[in-house]
Amino acid sequence: MLQAFTPVVSHSGTGSPPGNGPESDARQASEVVAQGVACYTGLLRVMRSPRWKRLMRAQPDWLREALRLETPLRALLTHDEARDQGLLPRRERLEVLARKRLSHFTRQGGASLADVLGRLETLLSEPLPQPPGTDEPVLLEGRQGLRNLLSWPGTWVFALLAITNRYGLERFGRPAPMLLAGGALGLYYYLRCTGRFWLTSKRLMWQPRFGEPVQVSLASIGAKGISALPAWGEVRVEGDRTLTVRHAGHAGLLSSLLDLHRQSPFAGAVDGSPRVHEVSVLPALRAPETPRSGQRPEPGVAVLRPGYVAFLPSERQAEVFRVLTAPGTRKPEADVTMELLVEHMRLLSETEFDVRMRQAVLASGGELWHADEVRSAPATGSGRVRLGARGVGLELLQDAAQAEATDRIVRRWAA
Repeated sequence: MLQAFTPVVSHSGTGSPPGNGPESDARQASEVVAQGVACYTGLLRVMRSPRWKRLMRAQPDWLREALRLETPLRALLTHDEARDQGLLPRRERLEVLARKRLSHFTRQGGASLADVLGRLETLLSEPLPQPPGTDEPVLLEGRQGLRNLLSWPGTWVFALLAITNRYGLERFGRPAPMLLAGGALGLYYYLRCTGRFWLTSKRLMWQPRFGEPVQVSLASIGAKGISALPAWGEVRVEGDRTLTVRHAGHAGLLSSLLDLHRQSPFAGAVDGSPRVHEVSVLPALRAPETPRSGQRPEPGVAVLRPGYVAFLPSERQAEVFRVLTAPGTRKPEADVTMELLVEHMRLLSETEFDVRMRQAVLASGGELWHADEVRSAPATGSGRVRLGARGVGLELLQDAAQAEATDRIVRRWAA
C-alpha cells in the first residue's frame, strides 16, 4: 500500500525555517533535497502502477508538492547534497515517465518538468466526461461490439494461424490449444477493444467497455489532427486530447464528419439541431427536356426552397464536401452521400444554407433555378413531379413523407 506523502510546512518557500550563515543554508538545502528525493520516489512508484490515473486522482498532493519544490530544487541540482542523495537520476527518470504518461492524454507536451507536471495536474483534476444528454444533439454514434470482430487484425492473424496449422490439427487431433487461443483472443478483444462513441457539434467522446472515458473538443483539432483507417475501422484524433476509436463500423463516416464540423462554417455556429425547416430534399433525375436517344438521366438530389430549386449530382459529393470544408481537405469516404451533406447543411442558419447551396451547385455542376422561372407539371400516377427550366428537366422521386412539403413549396412558387 502506498503511503501518502506529507509535505513539510515551509515559512520561507524552501521547506525549512529561515536561518543565517553557511550552516543554516546547508541544512536548509539538505532538507529541500530530502523532500525532493522522497517526493520523486513516491511519484515514480505511483506512475509505474497500472492504476496510475486512479492513484494520482486519489493523492493529488504528490503532484502539488513536486510543483512546489520545483523552483528550489532546480537551484540545487548541482549541489553536492543533491548528488549524494541521488536526486538527479530520480528527476531524470521522473521526467521521462511523466512525459510518457502525459502522452496518454495529449501530444501537447511541456518544455520542462514543471510544465509536464502542471499539465498532468490540470488534466487529472478535470472531471471525467459524461455521455451527451438530451440537451446535446448527437450527430453520429456507434457501438463497437463482437459484430466488429472481423475488422480486428488479431482475428485475421488467428485465422491465418488456424489455416497454416490445419494439417497438424488433422494429424495429431489436438484442437484444444487452438480453441483456447481463439477464446483468449476473443476475450481480449471484448474487454480491451470494444466500447461506444458519440459525436456532437462540440466534441467527440469515446467510452471503452473498461477504462476511463475520454473526449476531444472539435475546435482543438488541427488540419492534420485526423487520421483514419476505414478498412480496420480506426479513427485517430489529436487535439486538446489524443483519442482513438477502434474497430468502428462507421469509421469512414466519422472521420469525414469530424473534418466537416471542426471548421467553418460549422465550427461554433451549429448546435446539432436543424435550423432550416422550409425545405424539401428528395432524390431526382436530371435530363434535357429533349433528350437524345440512349441518353440516361443523371441521378442526384433536388433541394426545393421557397425561392429556388437546386439540383446536385450524386457522384459529385467530393466537390461539395470541399466547398463545405477547405480546398486542401482530403476526399470524403464513400459513406458520405450528397443527401447526408445536405442534411448537415440544414444545421446552418437559413442565410448560410442558401449561400452554401449556391456554392455547392457551382462546384458540382448542378442546377439552380429561381422560383419564377421554374415550370412544374402535376404529379404522375407514380407520384412523381416534373420541373423544368432552361431546357433541362428534373423528375422528383418523392415518397408519401415528402409529398406534403414538396407540394407546399411548389404552390408557393405558383402564388
